[in-house]
Amino acid sequence: MSGGLFFCADAGGTRCRGRLMDAAGTVLAEARAGPCNPTTDLDRAVASLSELWQACAGARQKAGDAVFAIGGAGLAAPAIRSRFLEACPRFGRSEVMTDGYAALIGAGGGRPGALIIAGTGVVANRLLPDGTSIIRDGWGWIGGDRGSGAWFGQKALRHALAAVDGIAPRDSLAEAVLAVIRAHDGSYGDWLVGLGPDRLAAFAPLVLDAAAEEPAALGILARGAAHLAALAGSLGVPPTDGLFMAGGLAPALRPRVAALLGRPVAVPAADAIVGCLLVATGRAPPERMIDPLAAFSLPAGPTCG
Repeated sequence: MSGGLFFCADAGGTRCRGRLMDAAGTVLAEARAGPCNPTTDLDRAVASLSELWQACAGARQKAGDAVFAIGGAGLAAPAIRSRFLEACPRFGRSEVMTDGYAALIGAGGGRPGALIIAGTGVVANRLLPDGTSIIRDGWGWIGGDRGSGAWFGQKALRHALAAVDGIAPRDSLAEAVLAVIRAHDGSYGDWLVGLGPDRLAAFAPLVLDAAAEEPAALGILARGAAHLAALAGSLGVPPTDGLFMAGGLAPALRPRVAALLGRPVAVPAADAIVGCLLVATGRAPPERMIDPLAAFSLPAGPTCG
């Protein structure tokens, strides 16, 4: 295990978190900063990371004396990763991985297993016994993210507009969605401007709230859980390996997914920052992801137990 200081960051498109720790995981300082996705805004990502480091280290520590480990959105592409690291403070050593992989390592303590993250988007990662990893979904709200908050929101919005058209029943879910739209200063057309996954995901709690009494909401909930169960099945996780679920939708959907799979779906043991530390200290393997498109022609693995 390496000694010294470790600056570990969990970086996302909305915000980033960081901790300065020793090799044993003792937290010396921690902080939060703004968006840190170099694919969407490289300059902002570097600024957020630098702010995070300064908040954790201040004038006490030099970057060159610390190991930097980051699990971040937008860091899968080698070119973007290189540009990001080049612009960041000069650390003694850097370990870079995707945010999903860092969360996977934290969830299972670096042991083979799998993690589904169901939040605004959806991504699933599995660590194989040989130290390689596979990823499923994570395609974004247009191409994928089935069972995500954005997916739930889109279904809720379509249901509400179908109620307006007289095609679907005017139930409490439709009323709740339309109330959000009416509260916007302008027409429905104005509300649509800039619509993206974050705003759609804001409708997901309305589906969960209405599912106890409205068939339409219950149907959306059931389909979302089925999507996530199918995603878990595509990972081919044997019964001896842990299967975990995290994200904002996990508490509501974890029991349903477990029932569909017929196996436990656990709460992660630790977070992505701990996952970064485990990789940086050599207690978990660095990320070696199998490209899902390159591997598309490979035979499918066993189904989830």
